[in-house]
Amino acid sequence: MKYLLLIALCVLSSLLVGLSFEAEELQFTLSKGEWEMDGLFHFANYREIEVSQAIYFPIPSDSLSLQPALLALEVIDASEASCQLIQQTKGGISFMLSMPEKSFCTLRIAYRQSLLGNKAKYIITTANSWGKPLSYASYKLIVGSETTISKLPFAEQKITTEGYLWEFYEFSPQHEFEVEFN
Repeated sequence: MKYLLLIALCVLSSLLVGLSFEAEELQFTLSKGEWEMDGLFHFANYREIEVSQAIYFPIPSDSLSLQPALLALEVIDASEASCQLIQQTKGGISFMLSMPEKSFCTLRIAYRQSLLGNKAKYIITTANSWGKPLSYASYKLIVGSETTISKLPFAEQKITTEGYLWEFYEFSPQHEFEVEFN
């Protein structure tokens, strides 16, 4: 009886699991008055059936970080996954991601935002809401020649001629990706 109950619970829990957020590779470009994010987001559907899931993607917007312009929201690999914008609001975008059974996909999201202050912010802690660490996360920050960085989101890992690069494995972000500049 115990084994039947355990098997039933395992089957039920596998039916309740939706998409899995596996990794992200983000590139930020910061110049005077402008912040751009261009990212690749890797998802998996480990289930035996097609899964469609509404996802909310927050984008900070206030009096100093103006309403973002969405540049891209698209599946970029050859999978049969699809993505459709549901709504864009002041605080982010909502979209429906549909994936066939037992599949992987890469989603590209890009936006540009005008900045009136000396701070740029990207929300990364929402990755924790997926219930497990990201297998891999990379963040590249390209800085315009007229911009001087006064605060980075993480300790320096690698500095290139273009800017900064951070890579993490089994990553659970503890704070947002914030950059302060002059």
